[in-house]
Amino acid sequence: MSNHITHRKARLLHRTAAAALILGSGLVAAPALAAGAAAAPAASSAPAEVTEVIVTATRREESLSKVPIAVTAVTGEQVKAQHVTNFADVPSLVPGANFVATKGQSTANVMIRGQSTTNDAPALELPVAIFMDDIYYGTLASFDADFFDIGQIAVLRGPQGTTFGRNVVGGALQITSNKPTLGETYGEVNATVETYNRHKSSGFETQGFVNLPINEHAAARIAYSGKDIDGYMYNVLTGNNLSDQKSYAIRPSILYEITPDLKLNAFVQYNHENMFSSGYQFFGQGSVVAKYKAVSNSPWDDFQNEDGRTRRDIFASQVRLDWTNPLGVLTSLTSYRTLDSYYRDDGDSGPLLANTNSINASKEFQFSQEFRLTSPSGQRLEYVAGFYYSFENLRKQISFGFNGTLPGSFLGVLTKGTLQNEVVTGDAHVNSIAPFAEGKFHVTDQLALTVGARYTIEDKNGYTRHANGSVFYGAPFDVNFSHTWKSFTPRAILEYSPQDGMLFYGSVSTGFKGGGWSLTSTSPAAAVTPLQPEKSTSYEVGTKLNLFERRLSVNVAAYQADTKNLQVRSLVGPVLTDTNAGKERVKGVEVEAVAHPIPDLGLGVNYAYTDAKYKSFKGCAAGGVDCTGYRVPFVPKHDIKVFIDYKWELGESGVILFHADDHWAGVTEVSPTNYIGGGQPLAASSTKKRGILNASLAYQPTDGKWRVQLWAKNLTNKWYMAAPSNYYFYFVSAAEFAAGAKEVDRGSINPPRQVGATLTYKF
Repeated sequence: MSNHITHRKARLLHRTAAAALILGSGLVAAPALAAGAAAAPAASSAPAEVTEVIVTATRREESLSKVPIAVTAVTGEQVKAQHVTNFADVPSLVPGANFVATKGQSTANVMIRGQSTTNDAPALELPVAIFMDDIYYGTLASFDADFFDIGQIAVLRGPQGTTFGRNVVGGALQITSNKPTLGETYGEVNATVETYNRHKSSGFETQGFVNLPINEHAAARIAYSGKDIDGYMYNVLTGNNLSDQKSYAIRPSILYEITPDLKLNAFVQYNHENMFSSGYQFFGQGSVVAKYKAVSNSPWDDFQNEDGRTRRDIFASQVRLDWTNPLGVLTSLTSYRTLDSYYRDDGDSGPLLANTNSINASKEFQFSQEFRLTSPSGQRLEYVAGFYYSFENLRKQISFGFNGTLPGSFLGVLTKGTLQNEVVTGDAHVNSIAPFAEGKFHVTDQLALTVGARYTIEDKNGYTRHANGSVFYGAPFDVNFSHTWKSFTPRAILEYSPQDGMLFYGSVSTGFKGGGWSLTSTSPAAAVTPLQPEKSTSYEVGTKLNLFERRLSVNVAAYQADTKNLQVRSLVGPVLTDTNAGKERVKGVEVEAVAHPIPDLGLGVNYAYTDAKYKSFKGCAAGGVDCTGYRVPFVPKHDIKVFIDYKWELGESGVILFHADDHWAGVTEVSPTNYIGGGQPLAASSTKKRGILNASLAYQPTDGKWRVQLWAKNLTNKWYMAAPSNYYFYFVSAAEFAAGAKEVDRGSINPPRQVGATLTYKF
């Protein structure tokens, strides 16, 4: 009965939120990497000095070189020129970041400073939050939204919360779209043809926008994106190209200047995807692997008896009011987001009928309201204060069919030779309330102290239902859960700027990631026992330098982050189990540099050293195994990216722009148990990035009305696997397991060489 009451409340809140939103509306030629103090120049120029970028990382417009936190930012022009199209491309911009794929790119997240998750339970949050136009995207299933008509992408590293809507422990991606401008008519359209040059793979995509004045006080903008790109993973068994991209998106927006001091911005955005699922690669031990690797050993050929299907619909809308008054700017943000996704794939990722119906379906609804007061800049005391409220209704259903009837299979040993169908449903309702404030006091013109705090109250309730039962998920059960967590998270920053272009800072910041419940617990008792919330404390010192008349920009950040009650997922026997590790410690150094030794030549490097270990983690495997001191999975210890840009002036004919970048990263652990029996000793070497080279050449005439660009990604055709999982129980026979065959790794592979041509026209 409680479930029905909960659904009734959810529907009421859903309608209330929609009414509130309607009421509110009534009132790759650019540099591949950007330095934290100043991004590299846009595609249309390569000046003799490093170009400043204005960001809103502290909720006010500031030069990036004067922001005393670790931030990487790229402009919208750089996003287009580098062909950054979705979240999977973000790590190419940020030192030490990684992309952790759980179910291909359909269910994935960005890892920053050792913080990521592979748990997609609806009651659990992400350690790295996504804010697209200040709308919080906090679930794995909501990733992979298309990037188009983007104004800026800023990546904030470390705990955030004193100035953002939701609290996070690892970092935040701040993605801002372009807004309408008054009194101007202009637009842009581009078209791209591309190919992976294998198995008749071809692709076409187009993006564009138009800005139109309505009257002297109002303007509208409409932006769109469309993709029809064949996949790069070839399924040998079915003849189809998986990991494709078939999508379209549209975003109309409006700006209305009600009075000179009161402005309204509003938009709606719709994204739709309908394509094959991700294609997975497998390698390891046993006769099944050996048989099919003899047919093809290409990392981009797979052998799945099921192609699968990905379908996703994302709707987002927002009404923003900005009132300029003597106290500053008072901002009201009313936001609404929904997700409807369906993902069906070959659950065992191989040629056997071992997993017959792997389906993940999610339905999400989110409403949020934020009020924020930002003081004028340039005062001795600058401040930001606000209040944030959000409600989320998150529902997820997972279906599995474990086929233990295959003769001689090890899976048959586990299931006692039976076919077991399991359906797991989770529903979570999350209320988050948080006042926050931060003040910056300029002690002198060179010395400033920032102190801020946030108080978070999160109330979560819902249910978990296991139908049918199986050896992996236990007997059927249906339970309700409810809990409230509260957390106080302060931050303090001391900064010193002895002269223009030179900044030194030190900070202590704290973050909070709410508790929740595992969707795949094997008993009713475990299903109602919540995972405790994560609390992180980060210590950071850094410097941002602009030297030699701004020809060289260097940023260095050194940090140590301690996270308590780390929410982790590990393979305990054949069952993925969610627990709280005692503590994680991440220590690192990040360096970003951009130089212009001569006019029209740009050189850059991004480097990250990351040492992430469990300070305490008991019970990471069957038998109470202690993984204390082991490395955290998916975190490369060394990560380096370098780039070069050059501009040839052709006089009255225009310019030619050349760009190239390369990326290396060390191996990562793929399981907490890799140091002991039962881990994945074969998998680590597949995670190494060995020179992923990208390049582009663009021509732009003097009038700048059009541009043609030839580009290529992964020119050297190197491959790596981001987050392998051990699926041995699907592949090996009982006899092979008894003889010691306990590892068959499966996972997503990065795309092979991709080449394309983009024509852009501005009007």
